[in-house]
Amino acid sequence: MIGVLLTTACQNREQTQINILEKDVMMIHDAVMPKMGELVVLENAIRRQITQTDSLPKITPNHSALNQLLEQSIRLSSQLKQADDAIMNWMHHYRGDSLRQLLPSQAIQAFTQEKIKIEQVSDDMLKSIEETQNFLKQQ
Repeated sequence: MIGVLLTTACQNREQTQINILEKDVMMIHDAVMPKMGELVVLENAIRRQITQTDSLPKITPNHSALNQLLEQSIRLSSQLKQADDAIMNWMHHYRGDSLRQLLPSQAIQAFTQEKIKIEQVSDDMLKSIEETQNFLKQQ
């Protein structure tokens, strides 16, 4: 009888941990998703910046400064694209229902990995948005 109670308590504890991890994953996802619109706006703005900078005459007194501006614009555009690709890739591969079907210890490990992945996606997206906003404000 005591063994059954201990097993049930352990299973409940594992299920609680799974539920918490899954909620954490979805909370991070839900917090970053509204930023997608802002990301698209910034991607368009930085592309315009690249086009505008690239169309300027190449032989000018500030040629070096223009090259730096163009390089930084291209780097930021790439970061925004990578952030966009990362969230889309994560969403495409995330299978919460399937993870819930795993053994509890495997589900805990899988949801922990998904939490790490979505945290990285969120960090990269927020960083690229912030850097691009700051860059465009200086222009």
